[in-house]
Amino acid sequence: MKIPVIILSGFLGSGKTTLLLSLLKESKRRGLNPGVIMNELGAKDVDGYILQESTGTSVEKLLDGCICCSRKEELPRSLTALLVRRPDIIYIELTGVADPDEIAKSLLAPALADRLQLHHAITLLDAENALEYSSRFSSDKQLVRTLRKQITTADLIIVNKSDLVEPETLWKIEKMVYKQNSESEIVFTHYSQINLAPLLTGIAARGFKGSAPRRGPGNISGTALQRMNTGSSSTGSATAVHEPESGADGSFSQVAAVTLTVPPAWTGSLRQEELEHFLRQWGYSLLRAKGHVRLAGRDSVQLVQLAGNRISWEASSYPGQPYIVCIGLNLDEKAISRSWAALFS
Repeated sequence: MKIPVIILSGFLGSGKTTLLLSLLKESKRRGLNPGVIMNELGAKDVDGYILQESTGTSVEKLLDGCICCSRKEELPRSLTALLVRRPDIIYIELTGVADPDEIAKSLLAPALADRLQLHHAITLLDAENALEYSSRFSSDKQLVRTLRKQITTADLIIVNKSDLVEPETLWKIEKMVYKQNSESEIVFTHYSQINLAPLLTGIAARGFKGSAPRRGPGNISGTALQRMNTGSSSTGSATAVHEPESGADGSFSQVAAVTLTVPPAWTGSLRQEELEHFLRQWGYSLLRAKGHVRLAGRDSVQLVQLAGNRISWEASSYPGQPYIVCIGLNLDEKAISRSWAALFS
């Protein structure tokens, strides 16, 4: 029996890791042995540590690049290594700027096609920002194409953080999604909480086909899976949203990550307002930030995350050297590094 694979895609900060945490916990509750491949643009692992800390799951990590482009050759090797552990299901969490169609095609490689099968392709959208991406990133057509393909190739689209916007915004998002992909399921939620049963039912028996009526809460259509397995991402009105390929490799062109570490000799603690000011000063050019730092007045290491215009903090047991990974569009690495160094002077 082929091992089912679930691909999680969606732009930076849309809630992929939160959903993956829920899927891993539910998988283990059902007695399944899950395998995970996690890809991060930064050189430091953040989300993989979160998963291991919360679930104890062993994670194959592909850092410092995207498996659609600079790390493309590493995906088959990581999948092969994962298969040695005999997983019942494999989850692949992509970077926020990855093309899931490229990953689906990788599963059709001769060495993998007889052992793996795409089960679901899930894309998460950030309800606060999804409608602005095309205009905000208009200077990077390659990125805009990738974000559209995240929608057109999904069979389940989760509009996350839907509690943070007005109903009219949700209606506009639904209209936008339907125009690009008329076959996918659409679920509106917050904190990435969805009905997981349709995703995992029958996995142990390897018999679940995933064919259910469109738009029932938590039910999933198999049409998009067939499109991805045949290497085509066009369906109905979705064909019109594809622009001609530029010929450049990779799924994004101007998005990059900068990893900032705390000087080893520094023994002080940063103030929360200092770090938040540092993160906010870059405006919309800073798309995502995450890392582990020590704050003045806090006993434990803090996990800090910036997504959209929101910054969150939570306690962590991370034991290593503090750091932050900044991901952005046309980031000025030198300016960011200087501003970061000034915090410790």
